[in-house]
Amino acid sequence: MKDKLRRVFGALKFLFFSRGEERRYHGKIASIIGYYPLSFILYEQAFRHLSASERGVGGEKTSNERLEYLGDAVLDLTIAELLYRKFPFKGEGFLTEMKSRIVSRKQLAKLAREIGIHEVLKTDKNVSASSHVMNSLSGNALEAMIGAIYLDMGYSFTFNFVYQRLIKPFIILDEIEKLNENYKSILNQWAQKERKVIEFRIVDENGKNHERKFTIALIIDGDELARATHFSKKTAEKIAAQMVCEKLSLN
Repeated sequence: MKDKLRRVFGALKFLFFSRGEERRYHGKIASIIGYYPLSFILYEQAFRHLSASERGVGGEKTSNERLEYLGDAVLDLTIAELLYRKFPFKGEGFLTEMKSRIVSRKQLAKLAREIGIHEVLKTDKNVSASSHVMNSLSGNALEAMIGAIYLDMGYSFTFNFVYQRLIKPFIILDEIEKLNENYKSILNQWAQKERKVIEFRIVDENGKNHERKFTIALIIDGDELARATHFSKKTAEKIAAQMVCEKLSLN
């Protein structure tokens, strides 16, 4: 009842007191989160990248980094609880692997794109507008938004939000269960069985800040079998591992 009243008063406040450009921006935020909050301050902060940060009362910069930190933890908890309920007879290893797939950088960027976070994300004009950078920043803003919802509405509401507006429309848990994208794990199991030594080595690093790319070489028993380049070292390692798994016909 308390949540409903807050949303009703938030909608009335928006209807009668919001004007101009602020009204349009707040309307976009409301369409993403699914309700009109009593105060948009938290949500404005959630969608403000460090490059567009403003000075607060105490002189600190008000970006979305702190909310992202909180939202990351809250999202982990909500997904863990959701999977615990969904798969009552599965073990810890299965649940951990499922959670890692759902909250991966790639998946969060996809979810952020689906719900339109790029339309409300504020960055400095000098920040690269490349699709990779914007996807990454939008994924971070998604976590910050979840942190804002948690502070504004509490855990129970946040749990329902994550399930109803993120998981249910865009993620089919039974399909994710069937996927096996952990190529590094497959490769490690094969290497242990065959007594091979695996090494992931950074052989090149280019770019600055959010556009930095890493080239990773996958070396087995001293021989380089694959190279992969990505903005994320972990992703480059996974791509290289996938290339070797396919080369060695490992399932």
